[in-house]
Amino acid sequence: MRKKRVTALLTACALMVGALAGCGGNSTAPAESSSAGGETQKQEVNAENADAAAAEDDGEYYVDMDGTRYKKFDDVRLTMLICWVGKDPVASDQYGNEVATAIRDRIGVTVEKENVTMNEAEKLNMMFASGDMPDIVDCAYWGGTSSETTIVNKAAREGRVTDISDLVPQYENLADAWKLGYVSQRFIETELDQPDFNGARYILPKVASLNEQELGAYGVFVRGDVPEALGIDPTTIKTTDQLWDFMVKARDYGFTDVNGNDCIVATAWHNGNKITEFTQNFYEKGRSNYFLDENGKIGYRTLSDDWLNEQLFFWKMIHENVLDKECFTTSDERANEKVGNGTALFTCGRYHATIDATKSSGLYDAHPELRYVPVGPLNYRDGEPLTELVSEGTDSTPIILFPSTCSNIEAALTYLNYVNSREGRILTRYGFEGDTFEYNEDGQPRMTEEWVSRYQNNQQATRDELRERGINDLFDQCTVIGKGKELFGESEPFMGDNMDPYLKSYWEMRPFEVWPGYPIDAAASGFENYQEFAQWAFDGSTAGEYTQRAYFADSEEEAREILEEYQNYLMTNDNGKMQEFLDYMTEQYGTRDDWAF
Repeated sequence: MRKKRVTALLTACALMVGALAGCGGNSTAPAESSSAGGETQKQEVNAENADAAAAEDDGEYYVDMDGTRYKKFDDVRLTMLICWVGKDPVASDQYGNEVATAIRDRIGVTVEKENVTMNEAEKLNMMFASGDMPDIVDCAYWGGTSSETTIVNKAAREGRVTDISDLVPQYENLADAWKLGYVSQRFIETELDQPDFNGARYILPKVASLNEQELGAYGVFVRGDVPEALGIDPTTIKTTDQLWDFMVKARDYGFTDVNGNDCIVATAWHNGNKITEFTQNFYEKGRSNYFLDENGKIGYRTLSDDWLNEQLFFWKMIHENVLDKECFTTSDERANEKVGNGTALFTCGRYHATIDATKSSGLYDAHPELRYVPVGPLNYRDGEPLTELVSEGTDSTPIILFPSTCSNIEAALTYLNYVNSREGRILTRYGFEGDTFEYNEDGQPRMTEEWVSRYQNNQQATRDELRERGINDLFDQCTVIGKGKELFGESEPFMGDNMDPYLKSYWEMRPFEVWPGYPIDAAASGFENYQEFAQWAFDGSTAGEYTQRAYFADSEEEAREILEEYQNYLMTNDNGKMQEFLDYMTEQYGTRDDWAF
């Protein structure tokens, strides 16, 4: 263990902490803290820096538990737009709750949030067009031609977003968000440093270290009593054919839900989200919709037989009364009811969503035999086990940006820098030592037994109560770099020592795997007039119109004709522009040797 230094230093630090005691209310500094590897180590403070900080700490700076200095402002109030429909409500008193008060006492800044209730892209368009903008915006930025990305980039080029290229490197808890490993090389080259930005950087990506990324937990899940009744081990299901046989047997058995109602066999979340988890066996291992054919040319998956056969499988699921006919237009609330009551025998998507639905409804505790368990996971088409592929850093991400009308960019960045510090994370996520959390033997914060018990009895009510105090109210919106497990051994409160055992075991069944290389689809944006081309070639609305017509066609032959009609549309529209595009992509394939499909 590293030892703290000289007595004079301890005296200076004691005086400094004493002077700041009124700022924080509750104690924030444990005697020991855990390193990233889990070993306990005492915090070292550099003597010269500590003496300098103590001398300069005349009310203009706050020094946190790790010796980091933050400028103190004079009660600056900032507004933050949370541009995501369906986010948790904000605390009823955003200025006066306990966490907001503690932060304001330390750095003199308060951020008050506003949730949107309309389409996110429409809100962004309206905001930038009107000039009526908040100080901070939290929104999606999925890259490429996604709607939010296009709107943000246009606003940046028009001077409506603040250039933060010279500012972010000054804030140590934010600067890593721009580094390779947190963001991918593709993101750096094609999003962060776009040529027409002329060296400016406008977005602060919200990223995570790789050891945080196993939280996806996507897959197919089945109600626990189904495989037991049918005598099937769900972990042996590795192919689409095996999954189909499993689902048909479940359909014919006559299962009912907890209310005695007939069951549907398989469903999905909002608008068919992640329904492709049912068909992973149709896919080659990779992260893009492009592939290299036997002639060394680039192909597009939607034009392939694999894609067509996958869509016909969905047609079969619908017409054999296996797939929920409502799933393509359903809401998450409706899906929660179907899964929470055990009405759906199979579901897909994130395991978190399925588990949370059954816990919220009471099914999880009242009927443990009905808890959903993993199927498979399925294999890729070549038989290799399915993993959760991640790039060497994120390719697309939620972001934080600062409109050009931000009233105090320095205060905004100082605020984010503080809440992303170790001390700030403890305060905003765990609250107050001795009240809502204690430190474990490794120096890691853990919610008290009382709060854990409340959480286990009623997760939503517990979250609501903590949010009213400001605890976890900033978790999603203000976390720039996800380091929960790295710093505290758990991704968020209640998730470490009390992590759901079903979820924990599933991470081992479908681990994440780093997929190295520069994504081939990043080359697409260089195609001449790519924006105009992409608007019709990769239009999800048009694709959805064709596929859903096919899914509900009267016969498989009719469904095939509709799907082939869509493929023909892609190849012939705009005088055969798609073939020109694929030829261009093939040319680009020869320009570097680190492409990844």
